[in-house]
Amino acid sequence: MQKVYEFLNNFNFDNEYIVVATSGGPDSMFLLNLLIKLREKLSLKIVVAHVHHNHRKESDEEATKLQDFCNKNNLIFEMKKINEYPNNKFSEEFARNFRYNFFGDILKKYNTDILFTAHHADDLIETILMRITRGSSVKGYTGFSKISMDRGYKIVRPLIYITKSEIEEYMNNNNMWYAVDVSNESDVHTRNRFRKNILPKLKEENSNVHEKFIEFSEKILLVDEYVKKESLKIYNIIVKDNIIDVNRFNELDEIMKIYILEEYIKKIYKNNIVEISYKHIRLIIDMLLTKEDSKIDLPNNMKGILEYNKFKIINYIKNIEYDYTFYDKIVLPNGRKIEIDNDTLLTSNYVIHLNSKDIKMPFHVRTRRNGDKMIVKNMSGVKKVNDIFTNSKISKELRDIYPIVTDDDNNIIWIPGIKKSNFDRKKDKKYDIILKYI
Repeated sequence: MQKVYEFLNNFNFDNEYIVVATSGGPDSMFLLNLLIKLREKLSLKIVVAHVHHNHRKESDEEATKLQDFCNKNNLIFEMKKINEYPNNKFSEEFARNFRYNFFGDILKKYNTDILFTAHHADDLIETILMRITRGSSVKGYTGFSKISMDRGYKIVRPLIYITKSEIEEYMNNNNMWYAVDVSNESDVHTRNRFRKNILPKLKEENSNVHEKFIEFSEKILLVDEYVKKESLKIYNIIVKDNIIDVNRFNELDEIMKIYILEEYIKKIYKNNIVEISYKHIRLIIDMLLTKEDSKIDLPNNMKGILEYNKFKIINYIKNIEYDYTFYDKIVLPNGRKIEIDNDTLLTSNYVIHLNSKDIKMPFHVRTRRNGDKMIVKNMSGVKKVNDIFTNSKISKELRDIYPIVTDDDNNIIWIPGIKKSNFDRKKDKKYDIILKYI
């Protein structure tokens, strides 16, 4: 218990408000009572953020009691109720996302970025065991940290040093109110099975086993931070324009390959990599070692393509065709954007400078068509778009969905990132439009 007090006393409370995620259970009520004792000393204003899960008949009564507790202790009470679950069925994943989106909204409302949660040592053990059982990234095996950044705000977990039994003993000895969630006794959820069946056996072997798990977590985190820092130093050498240089990638140590791929996948999937497992990463590594042109199907309509010693993951929907009209900005099926820029110092094939007098507006962006040709800048004659793709080593999969920019007369102005047409104007010539592919 002493470590919890030391952590809170040494924590930098640099915000006027703090938000406490509070279910009403013993853990969050224990944390709330600790923070109440500190608030006068630290001049804190405590916001209690409660999600009414609408899952148990006791939820209404518990929310009312929690609100009464807040009123008596001069705490700000914020509550949001889940009125409906997808397919009218309780989902832990949906409830978790709902909670943390709500917490984010409350943090913004009170102009703070500190969220306190009541995760304790037993939670840490359960999380680590579950991730070992299911498989995870190296960082995933750490469970969770005392302080971490997520969704743009800081999550603080001061109870990581103590166990569930210590918390309940304290609450009961001091006659403090807390709600009891009987669903925690159910074997339906994986965490509950670890809590009921595995954790007691570990504690029989060592009553302070939670301290060993904290030590394990901290050591793994140090390793993860070091390897990630080293991998980021070479990431931009190995990966350019979302394409992995296979020859350079294959020269890396195995652990660096894993970290480079995890970072690459995270960027492609926009951090939504729950469905990407270590098995996928292993398959990609083995595929790249062969250097043979090949493909791999990935979750969420994504496809990994190895061609010309280059590897790329794309959002691929077979036989997709599109033809969009745009004036200032457009988001493409591949997740990238074409937009008008006021000014840029770039002169690569990802930027084109145009004079509106040379072309007929509006712009169009579409997929390739049979017979497509363009006059390539600084090259003589007309070139077939298919030949440009071939010479630029664009995979056959990518060619079907690659964006081609035309004017309203169907003149091909630009193949973003690959070639510019003779419509492009040098920076010292007259132009009034800059298009950028990002």
